[in-house]
Amino acid sequence: MAIDVDRKLAGLMVPVFALRRTGDLGIGDTTAVKQAIDFCDRHAIGILQVLPINETGGDNSPYNAISSVALDPVLLDVSPEAVPSLSLEFFDNCLIEHDIAKLRKDSVKYPQVKQLKLLLLRNAFDNFKGDPEFEKFKKENQNWLEDYALFRTLVAKHDGDTRWPIWEEEFQSPEKAKSWLEKSPQKESLKKECEFWSFVQFIAFQQWHAVRAYADEKHISLMGDIPFGISRYSADTWAQIQLFDINRAGGAPPEPLFQGDEFTRNWGQNWGLPLYKWDEHEREGFAWWRNRVQKVTNIFNYFRIDHVLGFYRIYTFPWIAERNSEFASLTKEEAKEKTGGELPRFVPRDDYSEPENLLLNQEEGEKLLKMIISAAGTAGIVAEDLGVVPTYCRPSLTKLGIPGFIIPMFNRFYDGDQSYIPKEQISKLKLATWGTHDHVPLVTFYDQMVERWHGPEGNDGWKEMQRLMHYLGLDENNPPTRMDLHLLKAFFAGVLDTPCWLAVFMITDLLALKIRFNQPSMSDDSNWSQRLDFPLSDYEKLEPYKLYIETFAKMIKESNRAPKVHDGHGSAVPLR
Repeated sequence: MAIDVDRKLAGLMVPVFALRRTGDLGIGDTTAVKQAIDFCDRHAIGILQVLPINETGGDNSPYNAISSVALDPVLLDVSPEAVPSLSLEFFDNCLIEHDIAKLRKDSVKYPQVKQLKLLLLRNAFDNFKGDPEFEKFKKENQNWLEDYALFRTLVAKHDGDTRWPIWEEEFQSPEKAKSWLEKSPQKESLKKECEFWSFVQFIAFQQWHAVRAYADEKHISLMGDIPFGISRYSADTWAQIQLFDINRAGGAPPEPLFQGDEFTRNWGQNWGLPLYKWDEHEREGFAWWRNRVQKVTNIFNYFRIDHVLGFYRIYTFPWIAERNSEFASLTKEEAKEKTGGELPRFVPRDDYSEPENLLLNQEEGEKLLKMIISAAGTAGIVAEDLGVVPTYCRPSLTKLGIPGFIIPMFNRFYDGDQSYIPKEQISKLKLATWGTHDHVPLVTFYDQMVERWHGPEGNDGWKEMQRLMHYLGLDENNPPTRMDLHLLKAFFAGVLDTPCWLAVFMITDLLALKIRFNQPSMSDDSNWSQRLDFPLSDYEKLEPYKLYIETFAKMIKESNRAPKVHDGHGSAVPLR
């Protein structure tokens, strides 16, 4: 699906975990995604965007997955209707024993929800009588599934601890683990455990392929997400360590926007992600990346590449993330002494010390992204190009035909009066939005603007408010003091009326909610766990949300962003 910049669309971004539906098990799931597709269909929203859906580890971060391919069981609909081999009686008893009403209340309680869903999936597996489709699935996915299933079996043996470098020696590679398994007195039960994890993935891929088919029926496109990195403690690093450097960690340099704690203020964000040994990837024909992209494009029409800057160069730490606290308050000299002379830096090279570095980084990034484009086939690619962005990055993405992001408050005349670049001057080959899952919600952003205006910043805060009002086309000398429908409509127009191919609103911004899905650099249970208070269909009936949604849908149509389908005679017509 090549991106047609002249066919403008509107999108809705909502993390799967945040969705609610009647009968869910304390987290959003594939059935809730189908209901979100219905919501999009009712309101002229052409693209539904979600966060990565790969299996997460103990931090629950979708950007620190324990597999580049395996899908997260916690996001599945595990009910007898969705998993036929699951016993209805067992299902009902589990819901009573696990106090399902408590699980559904407030935010996601990951340990309890994961425990419940895996318990239900084990019952379904025990009752499963076999299926030719299951055998076909295992055969077609053998290149990753066999190692993944063994890795998950070993994780279970280690009480859920994915930190494979500290496992016993006989478990630290697939070859050693398979040799150990063949000699183990528990060989048959361990092989059955491996079969269980393969079964879970069989169910997961079935459900997500059904989601794609449902979206296709409704003429709604799905946008997924491929993180730049993978967890240091993943099935991938365990099974293919030759492709990764797990002794260094990728992240981002210090920047004004994210100042969550002392470490982040001083050193930046250490995401703990292993580095890629790109020479090894190339030697294998980039098979790992091609497989990763293929699995995503089997489900999604488009995908977002998170931290596309990492393909050009990546900011790295000479220590793993678990050691961040040791360095938080150190000076550079003290840190050097602790690391043997190394400090965080860009690799393979920075963008500023030597003029030729810019060209080399650009060339190498484009080479890698061309590989991604080739692997994506007909799927559309969007690049998250936010943060400390080198000068060559955005022109390079444009040359490759990959849309980057436009967030109006970060899109300014920085060398001039700091005003926002006018809407009409923005490129078509862009995704326009007011924020991502990492940013404060729009209503919070505006509240902070008002506080700056009325607070100690005084004149600076007032000037910044005037810049925003000018961009929104509102009275610069009489800004609203709080979010209301009139102001929200101006924010809608602030991206819908751009020339950008795609204008996306987070669900929280559409509904003017203060829910924040992630606060970078902060390790907190509130990250990746906040849920909507109601199913989307309930928001459609409740004021003021009903009015917000209806206004948004009307403005989508007025801005010529309603999705189009073919009328059977070769001409495109609006869905509504």
